[in-house]
Amino acid sequence: MKGKRPLLIIVFVLVVGGTLFSLLKGTVSPPKAPLRVAFQVCNSLEENRARFTPLARYLEEKLGRKIIVSHVNTYDFLDKAKKGEFDFIQSNGYIYVLVKEEVGAKLVAREVKADTGKDTGGLIVTRADSPIRTVADLKGKTFVFGPVLSPGGYMCQYYTMVESGFDPETDLARYDFLKGSWKHEKVVYGVYFGAYDAGAVKVGDLERMEREGKIDRKDFRVVASSPPVPNCTFYALPHVGDDLVESMRDALLSLKKSDTVEVNGEVLNVLLRDGIKGYVAGDDSEYDILRKMARRLGLPPYEGD
Repeated sequence: MKGKRPLLIIVFVLVVGGTLFSLLKGTVSPPKAPLRVAFQVCNSLEENRARFTPLARYLEEKLGRKIIVSHVNTYDFLDKAKKGEFDFIQSNGYIYVLVKEEVGAKLVAREVKADTGKDTGGLIVTRADSPIRTVADLKGKTFVFGPVLSPGGYMCQYYTMVESGFDPETDLARYDFLKGSWKHEKVVYGVYFGAYDAGAVKVGDLERMEREGKIDRKDFRVVASSPPVPNCTFYALPHVGDDLVESMRDALLSLKKSDTVEVNGEVLNVLLRDGIKGYVAGDDSEYDILRKMARRLGLPPYEGD
């Protein structure tokens, strides 16, 4: 009997241990890997952090996953996407088209801006006292564009000129791209202070700058406007599973104007801080207008078409 006691103890431990393991197996799981989310730098790194930190915190709470945030310039997205440095990307619609064509992408949701809705576009703007009233009147004049990879800062306006029979390469006296941060606002100031005869302004920027007390909208004239194009977009790279894409979509679409998070001890409204009304589902065909513009102008990824 004494020789059997150690054996009985071993059996008891194995049975109890196996039972506990079976019970805990369904309730205890290893931590999920962090999600890498890249946000497009629109004006400056400081503004980006202020805008998107609450959204990242909201997504962490909603998805139960740590979010590793990157703030990326437009011209760096494609190279970094090819290297698989992100899981999800928030960027303008043209970057989405570029990444989708070159790497692949799964559309998650479209932003609805508080001022312009789910679409944006480009305006050709002069001072209100300028003699320029049509695209043809730009002949021999100086012009300034915003960010080169921004639909509302460059492509839409260039497309509008070309479609009207105006060749910016030969008909303008000169055109420039501005350096540094806050390029969209610099275009507005460049036109206002007479450094350029006209400029490429994103839809909604004049009204926003007036609300912020920076300009008087009456000091500017809109000479031409482009067709509407999709606003900023949330999408996943191809390696992200469909279930996770759907979870991210649900989290974004369920964002309400009352949703808040705590950041460094401060309670912040997620949508208000981001300056948007929310997110809506989208369809890839809605980006065909951007593909059409890029093909017409011979821009990436359609240079050889």
